[in-house]
Amino acid sequence: MITLYAVENSGLQKLASTVELKDRFGKATWIDLQDPTAEEEVTVEQTLGLNIPTREEMRQIEESSRIYEEHGGLFMTGIVIAGISERRPVRAEVMFVVTPQHLVTIRYSDPLPFQTFQQKCARKPEDHATSDLLFVSLVEQIVQRVADVLEKVTADLDGVAHELFGDLNDSQGGAKALQPHIDLQRVVRKLGHFSALLAKLGESLLSFSRVLAFFQQSTEEWLQKSAKAKAKSLTRDITSLSEYSARLASQIGHLQDATFNLLNIEQSRIIKVFSIAAVVFLPPTLVATIYGMNFKYMPELNWALGYPFALILMVISAIVPIYWFKRSGWL
Repeated sequence: MITLYAVENSGLQKLASTVELKDRFGKATWIDLQDPTAEEEVTVEQTLGLNIPTREEMRQIEESSRIYEEHGGLFMTGIVIAGISERRPVRAEVMFVVTPQHLVTIRYSDPLPFQTFQQKCARKPEDHATSDLLFVSLVEQIVQRVADVLEKVTADLDGVAHELFGDLNDSQGGAKALQPHIDLQRVVRKLGHFSALLAKLGESLLSFSRVLAFFQQSTEEWLQKSAKAKAKSLTRDITSLSEYSARLASQIGHLQDATFNLLNIEQSRIIKVFSIAAVVFLPPTLVATIYGMNFKYMPELNWALGYPFALILMVISAIVPIYWFKRSGWL
């Protein structure tokens, strides 16, 4: 699908499909290709005189295949994380082609920054008058989305920490509050989700850090100084977000260690209960085993009080270990 936008006084406006395609290309500043067909790619290539890379070419690992100059245009591939709101984050390559007249984006997903970019342009139309300013502003929208997600992850991690450790003091002061039962397996899964998300966000920030560095180093005369200055400021923001993401990753590691320790404590508590139960029931079992042997010459075999004596002996043999465990502080 090809969507064309023109920069007007009121901001970025979508060009009506009723206008002839060639005329729309002439008026458009931003040409957005989402899941383009082969015919649509050929149309853009023939109209703009550019070689639009395929999806497979966009996924090349080599830096020379992801960031390069060709025919007076800048070709830059960045990684955008889509599906975050649906809690199914996936990495998606987006190719940005910046020419003196056009910004062309080729993508195979629909990340939130692309959905809200038109609204951003409406707030400050003067900051989006040219293709290079549009490009830097769109990257800024993507980076801002990463910052919002990191802020949400921070809040979620605070919730996990409170769930794990709670309030150390109750309302009476001094006494440790009793914590309700926590689904530690769910916590482990949640932390694993956060860890995978941070890894994807870090990869996205790294890719755009390289993209902006290439953009700033370009010697194309048509690139405006204001666009390069904004890209430089945006690079500093990416560096700060990368450091912040690293701190969050470290926090996740500490929470994972604490969760595994709590799991070990929980398992030890369960084993402790079974061990105490085994010790408590061992003496009564011994008594019952002795008096269940039915040898012919047993002193208590014909005793009238033999049965209640055996029961009382079993109860006492069970109570003595319980009393001893409680006195030792094990119960």
